[in-house]
Amino acid sequence: MKTQILFSFTCMLIWSLSFSQMPEMPKSYEIKLGQYEEELKTNTEAAQKKILALIDEAKKKELHLVSIRAYEVITYHYSTRDDSQNALKYAKAAVELAEQHNYPAEAAVMYGVIGQQYGRMGVDDDAKEYLQKGIDLIKKPKNDAEKHHLGNLYTYRIYTKETGKDSIRIYLKYSKLALATYLTIENKDLREKASALGYGNVGMFYGELKQYDSAFAALNKLLALNKGKNTYMSGGSYLQKGTLFLEMKKLDSAEINLKKSEEFLLGKGFINEEKELYSQFIKLYELKGDQNKLKEYKSAYLELENRQQKSRLNTATELIKNENKEKKSVISNFYKAVSGLGGVIIILIIILGQQRRKRLKEKAAFEAFRKNRISEEKYSTENNITENPEIKPANGEVPKNDTLNEETEIRLLQGLEKFEKEQGYNQKGIALGKIASQLNTNTKYLSMVIKNHKAGNFSNYINTLRINYIVDKIENAPEYRKYKLSYLAEETGFSSANAFSKVFKDVTGVSPSSYISLLGEEKTNDFT
Repeated sequence: MKTQILFSFTCMLIWSLSFSQMPEMPKSYEIKLGQYEEELKTNTEAAQKKILALIDEAKKKELHLVSIRAYEVITYHYSTRDDSQNALKYAKAAVELAEQHNYPAEAAVMYGVIGQQYGRMGVDDDAKEYLQKGIDLIKKPKNDAEKHHLGNLYTYRIYTKETGKDSIRIYLKYSKLALATYLTIENKDLREKASALGYGNVGMFYGELKQYDSAFAALNKLLALNKGKNTYMSGGSYLQKGTLFLEMKKLDSAEINLKKSEEFLLGKGFINEEKELYSQFIKLYELKGDQNKLKEYKSAYLELENRQQKSRLNTATELIKNENKEKKSVISNFYKAVSGLGGVIIILIIILGQQRRKRLKEKAAFEAFRKNRISEEKYSTENNITENPEIKPANGEVPKNDTLNEETEIRLLQGLEKFEKEQGYNQKGIALGKIASQLNTNTKYLSMVIKNHKAGNFSNYINTLRINYIVDKIENAPEYRKYKLSYLAEETGFSSANAFSKVFKDVTGVSPSSYISLLGEEKTNDFT
């Protein structure tokens, strides 16, 4: 299935609940929860303590719906921040209470969030299981809110991975079920908003199946319902139509729709969608043979790519500077603390201090790396990644005066994006020459693109991709924290556990065992 750029905000529908049609709770608690929900955005720790205290109070008074809703508020907070561990923890607590006290719709919504979090983590079997539990609870919805939730659960189902030749038809089936459910909602405003998204997903999968008439009919329904209210949705719809017309070689129709998409998406902060739009314009004007337009959109694509990279590098540099200041402060405070103490006490404190400094240094590196990853800083040269002796750039013959033109640069960037999505970096013995051959280029051009847009050199690029891949596994699939280093090395294409450990520390700042230990400490902060 193609990357679902257009309607990836689907998950937000489950978070935007219509509680006005759900069982009511005391007004005073509703007001408090609203206040705490706002406070979570600016002072998470303090607000969370207040919400957990409110949950305890409500449990004692047997106001179970208040407790469920309070857990949900925390769940949504962590869901929107991509913190799957905390989102799952609080969603499961909400489900337990909801099932215990017979609130099936509330439980169904939380099952949806749980399924969505497991889907994010790539644990698709668990995601499908929890989504089905939610669907089963409200398969016969009694009111608009339950219809809305049921449609959202069907929609979530298309974000779980399917394999095999019928995968797109499976996604289309669930998209149709979601749309059919949305269309039964009686409230006009809610029905139109939800069904617009439903038509978008149906149109997307019809397009995947090359059933163009059905795809255009669905996308046109979306545009008629949306009426430009949601710029992201309108821009995405026109982008999808333009892409389909390009596939059909209807170039004038493609251009009209891509231009309309540009009106909605350009300058609105939708960076990935802008890049996709520019990519489609490049294909269009290559087919039309319009060299001026082709040059214009190639330049726009490269400018956007460079702007993204510059932003990422600046963020990473600032994070590392702050971490270095904190580490210097820790050392300074340590020496102030031990000055003036006598013999044995000094020795003991020095020993303890050394251990503490080591742990603080590891923790600082651990936190800096994780902040770095959150801001998508995968390729910062500030990390001082050492070159892996296993990965040696190939020395291909290149004409002396070769220069890299924009067209080749864009093509290679797109080829590297595909290489990253397919996780080709985990192959053993991967070499610059091999990738260059796959991308139908030479090593000089490929090295230039990697240097300008990725990680400085080929070894840094491959090593950083590999370590970020295994860190994702360690953080989101707990079983990986128990695997031997030799297994982790094997999965990421390293020839030995020692080589893997060395590169892991170069990238993250800590050893694999320390990373897992620090992650474990973080995860043990239960309901505090």
